[in-house]
Amino acid sequence: MRLALIAALSCLACEEKSRSTDTRSSALATAKERAAFLCAYALCASPVKDAAFHVVFHDNSRGFVPGPDDAQIRAVLSVEKDDLEKWTRGCSPARVEGRPPWFAEITKGTSLELTTAPDGYRCGSELRAIHVKDGIVVRSISTR
Repeated sequence: MRLALIAALSCLACEEKSRSTDTRSSALATAKERAAFLCAYALCASPVKDAAFHVVFHDNSRGFVPGPDDAQIRAVLSVEKDDLEKWTRGCSPARVEGRPPWFAEITKGTSLELTTAPDGYRCGSELRAIHVKDGIVVRSISTR
């Protein structure tokens, strides 16, 4: 009886689609698709107008011994300037790089440009550089 229950539960886990991905925003055609994809992996505090990103996500919820997910998300997103305050809620001021080393690679071919110095925040395992005058949020999330 126990073996049948374990087998049934294992099959249920097999039917769930894995969320694991290694996706760059350049693979998505529209700003709406890019925003929806990013916000599915990294919760967004407000609507996103456009985004450039590289999402590496390992779904570890499946198998006999499920564990926490692993993620490395680097993102640059454009939001309404009136919404920027929402991106600081629950965060603490922190020193961050306004233009991290990966910025140019991720934003290549986009209109996401920085002209100002950011305000920096730590939000749990995430670092955020908020460029108020540009309406841009630079995010670096790592759970490894």
